[in-house]
Amino acid sequence: MKIFWINHHAKLPEESGGNRHYELGRRLTNDHGYDVTVVRGVTSHLSSVKDKEVLKEVNDKRYSIQTRDGCNFVTVACSPCTRGSSISRIRNMTSFAKNTRKILSSGSLGEPDIVIGSVVHTFAAHAGLNVAKHFQVPFVYEVRDLWPLTPIEIGGYSKWHPFLLYLDYLDRTLAKSADLIITTAPLMKEYYKDHFDIPDEKFIWVTNGTDLELFKDLPVVEDNEEKDTFDIYYAGAHGHANGLCQIFDQLPKTVARYPYVRLTLVGDGPLKPKLKEQAEKENLPVLFLDAVPKTELPAILNKADALLVYLEPCSLYRYGISLNKLADYHAMGKPILFIGDCTKNPVIRSGAGIVARNVDEFPDALKKLILCGQEEKKSMVEKGHAFAKEHYDWGKLAHDAHSALLKIGNIVQEKQQEDS
Repeated sequence: MKIFWINHHAKLPEESGGNRHYELGRRLTNDHGYDVTVVRGVTSHLSSVKDKEVLKEVNDKRYSIQTRDGCNFVTVACSPCTRGSSISRIRNMTSFAKNTRKILSSGSLGEPDIVIGSVVHTFAAHAGLNVAKHFQVPFVYEVRDLWPLTPIEIGGYSKWHPFLLYLDYLDRTLAKSADLIITTAPLMKEYYKDHFDIPDEKFIWVTNGTDLELFKDLPVVEDNEEKDTFDIYYAGAHGHANGLCQIFDQLPKTVARYPYVRLTLVGDGPLKPKLKEQAEKENLPVLFLDAVPKTELPAILNKADALLVYLEPCSLYRYGISLNKLADYHAMGKPILFIGDCTKNPVIRSGAGIVARNVDEFPDALKKLILCGQEEKKSMVEKGHAFAKEHYDWGKLAHDAHSALLKIGNIVQEKQQEDS
């Protein structure tokens, strides 16, 4: 079964950032016999492809093809994106969608049996719907962010903004047209059931996962009572939605209480320069590390005493969360310090760390973690490993996706046989 999987922000394994589609794509290919082609953009508001050969090929013929572990990646030309410019971001998204439709519909990459359109933005998913209609094959809508609800509830935009009304129209069209809707957060389907009256049987939940093999055979770091620091690590984006500014605002009084606490941030994002400036100005004990490919992350996180997650207060999290870092953190086997509130909190469910409901409770939650005995920390580690194996293993998640895709493929084949 041939799949076109459209995700503007998809990453190759050697690139930093989310690798959901590589991990699922290679397992669907190697374990279940699919032919998966992931379609991505050469640039986005978050990053740009750096490979010079890929860039040259994209410039010459508008797309480039790479293969990783049997999974094909098509990098599509799109207009450049300037950080902080909403207009250039919209142009970037719409040009990606336009070029993707043109390239895939031409048949130059073959004919798919299923097309999956994935949101970060609805323009990419809508391109997938158009391609699916062109080839008269099933369409799968993959929802990883709720649009336009995300910019409304996190960005503070009015729901009556004309652009957001248009995104709402696209979202409704995609949900109602889809043969299957994949969601990443546990209760996202409730939004679609409430707003668009989509039936429950149309959904499958496939959370973000991790490659458990990456976390095997790491050197054991023994707790050393003579160690003079308590090291907290954070891995992920440095953006407005990640709440690192709020954590930084808490650091001065936290460090005053616990002068041996150190914070290490691994990643990149638009707020990184501002955070660096604040850390230097206020003499905060923060180390900044560049973003790294997922294969290099375990060795870095292995140095941590605790791993940090922060969620800004937002009603959007009533539908649950699906953070890449939480899958990695559980597999890492380090106590997790979770600051924030959400439905079906994975750390509460796993028992793999300490949870504080808001950032004001950060110092007290940190105190609880510092004072945890060895047996309690060992229990958190074991619970994290078990939870990762049960809920975050990409192999299991790919099998779930395979079962759902096979079902809609069989339904379409039966219908075609009836029509003939």
